[in-house]
Amino acid sequence: MRRRLALACASVAAGLLLGPVPAAHAAVAPVLYGVGSGDHPGEGLVWVSASSDTAITSITAHLYAPGSAADAQEVTEVSDFTPDSSTGFANTWRTTAPLRLADLGTYRVVVDLTDADGDTTTAESTYQYELEANLTDLQATPQSPDYEHQGVTVSGGFTVTDPRTGETTPAAGTEVDLEISNGDDKTTTTGTDGRFTTAYTVTDPSSGTVNAWLRPAEPWYQSRANESVEVRAVQSQTRVTLDSTDVYVKAGQPATVSGTAEVYVGDAWKPLAGAVVDEVWDGGDGGPGVASRPVTGADGRFAGNLTVPRTGRVDVQVRTGTYLKYSGYQTVNVYVANKTSLTSFTATLNKYSELTAKGLLITGKQMPSDAVNKVELQYSADGKTGWQTMKTVTPSGGETETGVPFKGTFDAPYKGYYRAHFKGSRDFQESYSSIAHAQRTPTRIVDGNASPEPVRKGRTITYKGKLQHSTSSGWKAYGGQKVKILFRPKGSSTWYDMGNATTRTDGTFSKGCTASKDGTWVAVLLYPDSTHLVSSGREDYVDVT
Repeated sequence: MRRRLALACASVAAGLLLGPVPAAHAAVAPVLYGVGSGDHPGEGLVWVSASSDTAITSITAHLYAPGSAADAQEVTEVSDFTPDSSTGFANTWRTTAPLRLADLGTYRVVVDLTDADGDTTTAESTYQYELEANLTDLQATPQSPDYEHQGVTVSGGFTVTDPRTGETTPAAGTEVDLEISNGDDKTTTTGTDGRFTTAYTVTDPSSGTVNAWLRPAEPWYQSRANESVEVRAVQSQTRVTLDSTDVYVKAGQPATVSGTAEVYVGDAWKPLAGAVVDEVWDGGDGGPGVASRPVTGADGRFAGNLTVPRTGRVDVQVRTGTYLKYSGYQTVNVYVANKTSLTSFTATLNKYSELTAKGLLITGKQMPSDAVNKVELQYSADGKTGWQTMKTVTPSGGETETGVPFKGTFDAPYKGYYRAHFKGSRDFQESYSSIAHAQRTPTRIVDGNASPEPVRKGRTITYKGKLQHSTSSGWKAYGGQKVKILFRPKGSSTWYDMGNATTRTDGTFSKGCTASKDGTWVAVLLYPDSTHLVSSGREDYVDVT
């Protein structure tokens, strides 16, 4: 525990922090506020703080050995108290002769007080009988360390006054704690002459203090109030000289930003070694920047690599430190050939074997010219070779940095692989999307026939057929599906829904309808599931008589 707290504690023990004094009235007994050893416990004097409604005429203090029982014999008693105004407080007395006790420690004290009215009080307190440590000649050299002189040497001396003898001697071979606010705390030991010396390096550019505290093995009190010395580092000017202010790279490649850093010391610019140089890219959008933080070599040289997403500037600056000021910003313009990408690509085949492909084209900060802003939608049977462009579309309506949408629809095979292709140009890299697979199973209706032919009006006409779907082993019956029967009257272009027929296990189906007029009949699989294509049977014209 740091000994600085002892100052306040000693003052309280000496009775110097007083409570309120009671107003004068009849038969008020004296009040004891405290007993202490004052600011110089090595003198062995006793201070008492007390008050009463009339003048205190008698003070006797009975001292009992540290740790003694309640019924122990007193070690000594003192009554040669005299008023003392040196503390700055009223109602304070001290003894005139020093105590020469055998042991240090915390003594139990019973104090008898009598005032002019004859009122008496007996009160108990404690008395600290301890060594007095004195710090002299505390120094820090230099007090203003700089880039070329970073080490600070702290020195000083301690003496100890022993109240048992009243002698003051060098504090030889005693531990000393150094509290350092702008560096790491230190512990050292005094020599035979009571002096100590140690060194430290300032790690904080703000003003700091060094305090020294002696740590004897016996009870002690450092009487001189927190003597300290101030130390503050000097921060030197720095500067950066760039190798180039313009750097050209392709997207995805690192840009190298390099140069030389210097520090101004001894009235001259010198290479700055071991300093951090901040290189921060600014793309102009206020977002998080890309950064490199190279450390300078012995010759002050530095080089950092930054992989930046697009054209922008890199601000270069020597970072501040304990002995360094920030340098002024230097700027490097980094020009990037835009990288492009095709993302969120999907290819969906509908039941009519129409394929819709869509996705996003990302080109970075810039929008390609109209001639370049084209995306090819491509097809391959195996997803590896034979790619052919099925349709070319123009992306529009979005942000170039997050993605401009493109979309195209075209007739396609029932299965295949698809991708998007951006050709690019001198300013934009070529890019491909991921590959998407799309497939539906073909279906067909065979043996479609409406009968009888002809048919009398009002009689039943029946349409029959067979629904099949394609499998790896050929066309197979497709049972359990709803086939819709359609009729188009003679001379009309409109088809009418005549109801549904459900296919049997062998794929066959039939549906009877009332014949009303001449026209064409057909069966269609109009609402297949998500994996099949639509199909229709043979159109059959029937005369109604």
